[in-house]
Amino acid sequence: MTPGSSLPLPAGLVVFTPLPPGRSGIASYAAELLPVLAAALPVVAVVARRQDIVPLAGCEVLSVLDYRGRPALRGWAHLYQIGNSLDHAHAYVAALRRPGIVTLHDPVLHHLVEALTLGRGNPAGYAAALSAEHGEAGRRVALLRAQGLLHPGTRFLLPMHRQVLDRAQGVILHSRFAAGRVQRPGGPPLRVVPHHLPGAVAALDGLDRAAARQRLGLPAQAPILLSLGHATPAKRIDLVLAAVARLAADFPDLLHVIAGAPDPGLDLAGHIDRLGLRDRVRVTGWLPEDAFLPYARAADLLVNLRHPQAGETSGALVGALGMGLPAVVDATGPAAEYPDAVVAKLPPGPEPAARLAALVAGLLRDSAGLAARGAAARAHLRQEHGLAASAAAYLDAITIWDAARRARQGQPTLARRPAPDPPCC
Repeated sequence: MTPGSSLPLPAGLVVFTPLPPGRSGIASYAAELLPVLAAALPVVAVVARRQDIVPLAGCEVLSVLDYRGRPALRGWAHLYQIGNSLDHAHAYVAALRRPGIVTLHDPVLHHLVEALTLGRGNPAGYAAALSAEHGEAGRRVALLRAQGLLHPGTRFLLPMHRQVLDRAQGVILHSRFAAGRVQRPGGPPLRVVPHHLPGAVAALDGLDRAAARQRLGLPAQAPILLSLGHATPAKRIDLVLAAVARLAADFPDLLHVIAGAPDPGLDLAGHIDRLGLRDRVRVTGWLPEDAFLPYARAADLLVNLRHPQAGETSGALVGALGMGLPAVVDATGPAAEYPDAVVAKLPPGPEPAARLAALVAGLLRDSAGLAARGAAARAHLRQEHGLAASAAAYLDAITIWDAARRARQGQPTLARRPAPDPPCC
């Protein structure tokens, strides 16, 4: 039985998810969570292809094809780890075909549906999916897209998550903000389970800033501003670069490190050249986790912004805060739920580059205040975002929601009908 429930655990748990070495942050998240769940009940992880199968402590790992050959597994509880990229396509499709519990890491799934339809030469499937999700508005957007007139921000207005949620027995999210984006009358039950702190953070506790900088070939004394993770337009990297340009006079040796792969939709090199920042910006490209987190130890300040606010929780931010790196975040969205003592918050308003530059300058000049923020961040994340607490919350939700599923199946008049194949896949 789970701590918060008098119900027995399910017979077993099937989890559709990416796993490392996949580059999705959700792959690393699942690889840490599932072995802890497997200490309480049998866990089978399902990855997209046989070549994606990797060992995972305490768990059996199957491909989708292998899962189809194991019909007994269909009676187990099912959990789908879903994010907004093709790494999660197999979990998304499975969640539409066999109702289960969904961890919705990204409330906006429009980009994933695009990749599954337009990215595979199926504009009719895109139009059908948009219409099924958003009715006449979706149909009109599909027509505009066919004419090349879709504004990129439209994707955030039409999130494309309803088909998944309509079939879900329950939904786990990482913030109250994300829950607010998907909650609606008649929708599935929701639970907020904070994104757990990566285990690699504790493993780096013995690495100090000087050693981290030496290891990474970074200057020993210069103030370092960090952008951590996949560099996308939504992370407002252009705004951070504009702020760095404004800081040049007061901080002549300031270095901005972008530790992650640039998104093709972000003209990163163009932004750097236009602002004359070639000597002030270092771009690493994609990094594995063991090379990723040391940058958080080496830096003085993380800038982790989002616009538009889709509602996803940044695993990179969780890890950096847990290492004691102070951060600047937007004053709205999931990151704004951290206490003010943990993160500095940039409110919306005009002249954002000037306001961001002023905020960063004030933080960098106050070394004692910056250290206090880092200490508060480290303490908060380690107390509130532990892996064991996250796994316990998962087990409680899975137990309750799967018991409800089995109760419905025992009453034929209440049983769900099999979901039709989704129009996009």
